[in-house]
Amino acid sequence: MILLLEICLLTFGLMASSEASIPANARHYIEQLNKYYVSKQKTTEGTELFDGNPLFWGRLDGFEKPEQKLLMTIILDAYNRILTQMQNETEDADVQNKLIKVKEYLNKLKLHYFSDKHNKLKTQASEVMAINETDPLVQRKALFELIKVYNEAAKLGDPSVQNHRSRRQAKGSRKHRSKS
Repeated sequence: MILLLEICLLTFGLMASSEASIPANARHYIEQLNKYYVSKQKTTEGTELFDGNPLFWGRLDGFEKPEQKLLMTIILDAYNRILTQMQNETEDADVQNKLIKVKEYLNKLKLHYFSDKHNKLKTQASEVMAINETDPLVQRKALFELIKVYNEAAKLGDPSVQNHRSRRQAKGSRKHRSKS
């Protein structure tokens, strides 16, 4: 668990320092937590922090901006769960308070930069991933919807359809702005 915190805090620091600047108080809390958990690890057995396998860093590579935003909301949720777990495991009130403060900063970041649409998309993705493929009713429904889904997938995968759709959406937003 300590290794996980160190990786999370290091990764969060690297992510935050790349473009947006992390608030000074948040950085201070993270640095203090990092020192606390590093010193705690020295007194216990644990694996090496820098094992060449980052936890979150680099996961956004190769994806386009909308996909990166969705993945980032999932990563921020993972941080929230990790920090909550650490908060529940420690008896040190000061550490608990710092973990709460860091979670507050993460939640503000998420609210400010990432729309609620990503949460809805995550929920949909989770529901699809949880479908029981051995259920006969699920199998029949899947076959019933397959032609529609196949056609939609083909449209989404066709770049000419995407360009047409983008132009149509841009045209619609211009009309909407001109009415305002």
